[in-house]
Amino acid sequence: MQKRKLNVAIVGYGNLGKALEEILITEYNLVAIFSRRTNLTSAYGTHIVSLDKINDYKGKIDIVFLALGSFNDIEKYGQKIARNFNTVDSFDTHRKLKKYICALDKVAKKSKMVTLSSFGWDPGLMSLIRTIFQAIDTKSPCESFWGKGVSQGHSDALRRVDGVKNAIQYTVPNKEILNKCRASFYFSPKEKEKHKRECFIALRQGASKEKIEKVVKSMPNYFLGYDTTVNFEDEKSILKRQTRLSHKGYIFKNFTACSHRFRLKFYVSMTSNPHFTATLMIMGARAVERLVKDKNFGAYSILDIPPKYFCSTSSYYDLL
Repeated sequence: MQKRKLNVAIVGYGNLGKALEEILITEYNLVAIFSRRTNLTSAYGTHIVSLDKINDYKGKIDIVFLALGSFNDIEKYGQKIARNFNTVDSFDTHRKLKKYICALDKVAKKSKMVTLSSFGWDPGLMSLIRTIFQAIDTKSPCESFWGKGVSQGHSDALRRVDGVKNAIQYTVPNKEILNKCRASFYFSPKEKEKHKRECFIALRQGASKEKIEKVVKSMPNYFLGYDTTVNFEDEKSILKRQTRLSHKGYIFKNFTACSHRFRLKFYVSMTSNPHFTATLMIMGARAVERLVKDKNFGAYSILDIPPKYFCSTSSYYDLL
């Protein structure tokens, strides 16, 4: 008997929402895209519905993918949606993850839903790799680097600044520190020394460059304490930049045991940050399906779930 296609939906129709749609329509029954904007047209003919009406679909959707920004949208809507739906999100504000997932867990357990949070490539895939590397040797540092590439979350944060019409942000590794981490068994830099933040902003008419630059550089969890440059361009230039959304990620760990030396490396490169994030969220949806079936309700990160739950086949022993 052929397995029933899951009924799924997307909340949000920015870069991530569009990437999710493009992939989901080939494997799932995409019921709707929910958005706060009402003047949208789907590239694939998907029904677009006001977010205010999402609860009208209770019982009709198996999993909702939250394609929302981490600056404040996921925290604002995630728990509300989890009251009636199983969800997957890619919340990526590292310092807020524990608090958010714990709050989400209370809601999901009470409503007998499953939510998989912070499931992208970092946090998400790279979190799992860091955990494995750190478990192999608990003493030596495990260092992560990102870029050069477009950060979806940081770009979203820039666009929330009053007076900003459009913006994009590039995360750029400090090459000197990156090379030291590659080579050294003992070097452990300060976190905010490892990257530079390059911001490109198109202003709204009458906005102050000086004021916006000050607001950006003082933004906690995003730019405060980092080597941040703020550049101003016309919106046409920003839109051109937004057609290229590539990114990279690295993890390095060097350690010794009984005078023997070992090097561990992980590297990921993507031509589209949102499409790779979408692929990983869909991988997470397979785990949500299994957790729901087993009635293991609550909120989970990638570290809480057996890796076999992400496989598309029951023959996961073939991967051993």
